[in-house]
Amino acid sequence: RLFDEMSTCSSKRARGASDGVDRLSSLPNELLHRVMSFLPMPEVVRTSLLSPRWRYLWVSTPYIRIDHQDFMDDSKFKNFGNRLLILRDGATSLDEARISAHNVVRGTSWCEWIRHAIMHKVRLLHVSAYAPLDSTAMFPSQHLKIVRLQFNLLEHGFFRQLNCVCSVLEHLELEGCGLSEVNEISSRSLKVLYIIRCLIVKGLVICASNLTHLSIVDPRCRSGAIVTRDLPSLVTALVSLRSDNFHYKENTILGHGLLDGLSHATTLQLHAPLPELTLERGLRTCPVFSSLTSLVLGDWCMAADFYPLRRILHRSPKPKELSFKLEMVPTQNHL
Repeated sequence: RLFDEMSTCSSKRARGASDGVDRLSSLPNELLHRVMSFLPMPEVVRTSLLSPRWRYLWVSTPYIRIDHQDFMDDSKFKNFGNRLLILRDGATSLDEARISAHNVVRGTSWCEWIRHAIMHKVRLLHVSAYAPLDSTAMFPSQHLKIVRLQFNLLEHGFFRQLNCVCSVLEHLELEGCGLSEVNEISSRSLKVLYIIRCLIVKGLVICASNLTHLSIVDPRCRSGAIVTRDLPSLVTALVSLRSDNFHYKENTILGHGLLDGLSHATTLQLHAPLPELTLERGLRTCPVFSSLTSLVLGDWCMAADFYPLRRILHRSPKPKELSFKLEMVPTQNHL
């Protein structure tokens, strides 16, 4: 057995249906690794028992998944993850590394696992876990292009390292994450950024000069906590706010606002309920949307005096398309 935590499985070889020829094992490693990518990781390791041809095939697979649901308890999950990364062939680059645990697993070396994957030249990193990540999780990489983080607590210089040492990072998704300090996303290589239902405790500045797409969806933070600036490459932007996720205070970050960095976008979507003070206040100081050709607005611009609508149209000299996406509020008939 490769891992004490794994149950013994049959050692029968994979054979053809009628002639007894092991056709599967005759396939090249690249195809077998692709087949392995659809299996739970414990099953991938168990393939080493099929035959001598398969004994060390799993150690060079370019796909790894460490999923808490594949294990009976936390200790087996942690031990498997630790041994998997140690025994894996370090000479083979990783295409994908996915780590998932939807329960709080104490004592797990999350940062060490992530750093190990980055050292193995991972290109796509997906971490979905209620786990704290700090600057020790990041390692210099010229291969990491896509990072997806779900439900992580990002603290202690995590973004500072991400901005500096991941020189080819192009795609960053944050969903349901907690940002515990004033953070700045300023990666020069970043092109796509999604921030979805994240808790932003103090503040977030987005100033990635090569960013082309930005989505900010239902953040939980005070008004003015999110600032955009210096986004000259921006093409599309979507901002969707829910008023019940905000505590209204004046913006205190750098004198900038949520809309300031969106002025170069050609396509802009701004969704929020009525009234929405964050967007309305942002319109008072935002620059001209000089490149804007397509504009989609939500309920927030339908104030009694239509000030938000009038203001944003005044600041958009050449729109070609204007659309509205309004929520239908059910009414009650009184007889």
